[in-house]
Amino acid sequence: MKASLGWLCLGVLFGVFAAGNAFAFKDKDPVVVHAYVNDACIIADEPFFLPVAAPKDGEVAETPKFLPLIGLVVGKLAELFINHEIQSSANRYKAGYARKDTRYAMSSQMNLYRADFDPAPSLNINARLGCMTIVAGNFKAETVDCTAAYIPKQLSPDSVGKPQDEWKTSRTDDSIENQLRRANICIEGKASAVYEARFEFSKDGTAYRLKDAGYRIDALLTTDKAGATRTGLYTLKISNPAATDQQEVLSSAWVNIGTVKAGARSAGKNDDSAPWLKVPPLSVEARRNYEQQTKIQQDTTAEIQALERSQVRNQRMLAGLDQRIESAPADLKDGLKQERTRVAVQNQSQGAELDARKAEYQDLPRKPLEFMPVSIEVAVTETESEKKAQVALAEMVGTNSDLVASAVGNAATGILSKSLKPEDLNQGGADDLETARARYYDALVDARSPAPGNAARQAQLKLAAARDNYNVARESLGLERIP
Repeated sequence: MKASLGWLCLGVLFGVFAAGNAFAFKDKDPVVVHAYVNDACIIADEPFFLPVAAPKDGEVAETPKFLPLIGLVVGKLAELFINHEIQSSANRYKAGYARKDTRYAMSSQMNLYRADFDPAPSLNINARLGCMTIVAGNFKAETVDCTAAYIPKQLSPDSVGKPQDEWKTSRTDDSIENQLRRANICIEGKASAVYEARFEFSKDGTAYRLKDAGYRIDALLTTDKAGATRTGLYTLKISNPAATDQQEVLSSAWVNIGTVKAGARSAGKNDDSAPWLKVPPLSVEARRNYEQQTKIQQDTTAEIQALERSQVRNQRMLAGLDQRIESAPADLKDGLKQERTRVAVQNQSQGAELDARKAEYQDLPRKPLEFMPVSIEVAVTETESEKKAQVALAEMVGTNSDLVASAVGNAATGILSKSLKPEDLNQGGADDLETARARYYDALVDARSPAPGNAARQAQLKLAAARDNYNVARESLGLERIP
């Protein structure tokens, strides 16, 4: 698998980072299947290209544009490659494991989670998980770069100004092979088949599903018989890498495209029948690594947020004191004015500390980090009937689907029905840690500038209790205690 500089410069996709390999069967010529996981679909999301007119005398030449360009910032694309290394290793399938009606893609390692630091530390599913593209065909050598041969989907002149759904292209080569060159996927001759599926995530990021984004099948992978039909499905397994062949399957997803034959075409299905699956949660080891590697950034951010909350409270107190002073009798005004002065001084002091902490955060390392390496395995199956497809799916997915609901969606009903409890859909201890961290820094800020009298002792007691709760949350995730 190779990421093309030319592709990056086009600003079309973020990059291909999971690739497959071949699996040969004795009863048919070797079929090579590669799987690519990107932030967007290679075929379904191919953008239109809008050339610009030659500049007139004295004018500055415009830059040709890809349409649409909503939210696309070319300067940020390179960041996605900074801390990402691909380690691919061939999956050695045993005779008893490989199905004769299935073509497998090699398992490749990627990181499932990504930490960003702008504006504050956040851990989310890797942004590249947007679309999976499966390509079957004869591939050119890895050293070949075919991006220069890609002919963009140029917008025809009569389409300019029309609604986007009426746009047409004026290019002469609209072949699937040309479209693949955009991602530096170089095919010798004709591609046998291309399938695409989008990753869709729930709003809280705890569940995902695969949705059919279209396919183009020029030749079936398991038979050359003219007019033959097959029930097609493809599966994706996310596993915990292991030194042995026995990997722990973290999640399995699938798309059943129904009955197909050579020459079949589809632009995808925009329905909600696909099953929701649980996103593999951050492992204990990955959580520990994340907390350890981002401790300074998280602690600094937590203090910034605590100071900001304190500033809001101070402003409310000052506004309330102003109202009370205005209507208070003479014997109470002096005391209220003294309290207002104390709060105002505290507010200024915390404001200066807040500015210092923000400057400190800006100086900390902020390059994105990635955590929790996983292996991805893709398989394309062509069975002779829907019933056999159900059996194949049950065999390949097994009991590791982690369905969020009992409905199986576009798969065969009744094969898998493992449902999850609501408490399984969050990070559990991670949420407790965030809450305890925020309460600890709130107590720390309050203890640094308490009100006079007994309030100082109460602030210290509150800080001690918050520290104990914070340490309990840290220890539950295998992290060291804070002093």
